[in-house]
Amino acid sequence: MRVFFALLLWLSAAGCLAESIYAYKSVHTDGTVSYSDTRPASAKSVTEVNVYQESAATEEQGKQRMQEMDAATKRLEKQRADAAAARKKYDKRVAEARREVTDAQRGLTTAQQSKKHATPERIALAEQRVRLARQRLREIETAGF
Repeated sequence: MRVFFALLLWLSAAGCLAESIYAYKSVHTDGTVSYSDTRPASAKSVTEVNVYQESAATEEQGKQRMQEMDAATKRLEKQRADAAAARKKYDKRVAEARREVTDAQRGLTTAQQSKKHATPERIALAEQRVRLARQRLREIETAGF
């Protein structure tokens, strides 16, 4: 996008320089105003206009506008990068919480199916671990990124 605008600015500046450096502003008897490369004889008054200085001012305005657009583009790119980093961090936290829920459920299943160690205390602790893991996952998901 920046290359396109730079090329457009360069072509407009080159077009101004390719024309004659001076043009004539003519005011005619009927009140009309015209601009031309040659000095018209039929004009009531003729003013010489320095096209180069005017195009230099236009070019300077174009450069300033390009700098403003570059700054805006950089700000937008930084915002996008920050948003992507925040999203990545959020996704990582959610994945970790989901793994904790899965591990807690696996631990509960193991505690319930164990013939040797299936005590009510162990099962209650495993159920509590599952509840806490699910609660943490809900908190992370509702907080967002």
